[in-house]
Amino acid sequence: MKKKLLQMTAILTAVLALSGCRLNNPGTINNSNDPQNTVLTQNENISGESVNLTEGKGGAEIELVSPEEADIKALNDAALALLAEIGKNSEGQNVLLSPTSIEFALGMTANGADGETLKQLENTVNGGIDYEKMNSVMAYTSDKLRTSQDVNWNVANSIWFKDDGDWKMKNPFLNDVVNYYRSEVYKAPFDQQTVADINSWVNKETYGMIPDILENIPDEARMYLINAIAFEGEWLQKYEESDIEEGKTFTNADGSESEVTMLYSNETRYFTLADGEGFVKPYEGGEYSFVGILPKEGMLPEEYIKKLSESGENFAEAVKNAGYEEVRVRIPEFKLDYDIELSETYKAMGMELPFDQGNADFSKMMETVDQSPSQIWIGKILHKTHIEVDRKGTKAAAVTAVEMDAVGAVMMPQEVYTVYLDRPFVYAIVDNETGLPIFMGCQNYME
Repeated sequence: MKKKLLQMTAILTAVLALSGCRLNNPGTINNSNDPQNTVLTQNENISGESVNLTEGKGGAEIELVSPEEADIKALNDAALALLAEIGKNSEGQNVLLSPTSIEFALGMTANGADGETLKQLENTVNGGIDYEKMNSVMAYTSDKLRTSQDVNWNVANSIWFKDDGDWKMKNPFLNDVVNYYRSEVYKAPFDQQTVADINSWVNKETYGMIPDILENIPDEARMYLINAIAFEGEWLQKYEESDIEEGKTFTNADGSESEVTMLYSNETRYFTLADGEGFVKPYEGGEYSFVGILPKEGMLPEEYIKKLSESGENFAEAVKNAGYEEVRVRIPEFKLDYDIELSETYKAMGMELPFDQGNADFSKMMETVDQSPSQIWIGKILHKTHIEVDRKGTKAAAVTAVEMDAVGAVMMPQEVYTVYLDRPFVYAIVDNETGLPIFMGCQNYME
């Protein structure tokens, strides 16, 4: 259903050139209907010209469309398929993804794609949802996260493109990513100062949980499309000192044991799904929850995710419809930093064209200034995540950077269940309205 409409002005001024100064506080979009104010706010450390955007959908109504049941199933399946593919090569390691961060970054990217390249992005990343509807769904998601009252979400998008005089971005593409994704847009020299500027932006937008995403910029890189998400939420039901026990045992995937601090609680939402049983533990406000799933004895989390993905069973639906049953829960305190480059993963899932230097079609994104024949393709998809789960609540962050390369050119319980996360488990941070995972991971061992 349509939640609301945001009116955007006809003229968007959205591209700032970076000076040699470090980017300490990137601009933010002012959504005023005054044409003179609909610009990226210019920081004193940023100087240079702006580029006028007058084509495309700059003056269109921007629809914020909540996902329908079919969309939720599609995005749920796409997220599970990605985690299952990564699990094939994880070899019992801990894994943490933010499907939503990836959807934001590749959602922006899809606006510059066409033909079969676009179809592969839609089918693999969006689960078959066309990119125009995905724009509206992601605008809705961003608005919903930003306006949460009792937990703290930050969602930020930015585009950085190389200032070499040979390439320019197309205005319809720019209008869409600014309108739907509130993307900041920067023209930069793509030198080490740009690396520092991008990393500073990432550090700021993830509240310092992810300090950097780039080490260097390769010569063929022409653009980065970046999403950052940060989350801070406290538990709805606080832990008392008597609920916290030090020196408990967690059995790792290889059979070794680690000493952990275990958090004990009684929860009221329980479900079974495939060969696992799980619980839903809400954060303050009740809009978002931590979900823990314990696979059956002897089954590793990645094996569980693979079976769940292949079965077609609906994770989001199971979370939304979790029964009101008493469930005794143990959650270990843990912290994890994870990073992965996703291009080979997506190729293995059948999304090959966007990475194909000779055949990728991103003709709606950029063009050479002299309009000579040229090619642009996805070089890398960099993904970093961070999570901290403790007695107070959860902090989590994710960054996804898409590198574009180019060459010239409550009920009374009837039964008491137990779900003790004292061996490898699956977990997620979910939106209670849709059941969709914003973060999702496999915890195989504790340090």
